[in-house]
Amino acid sequence: MWNFIKFLFFSLITFGIYPLYFYVTRQEETNELLKEILEELKRNG
Repeated sequence: MWNFIKFLFFSLITFGIYPLYFYVTRQEETNELLKEILEELKRNG
């Protein structure tokens, strides 16, 4: 029973942290793409 309670506890923590991690990493990728687009526009413009 104690192992099941620990499993539930750590699952809740993990599922709480993962969306934040996912959002932050997607923001970083978006920022990199925007930087590349800006550099390309500066070169061509």
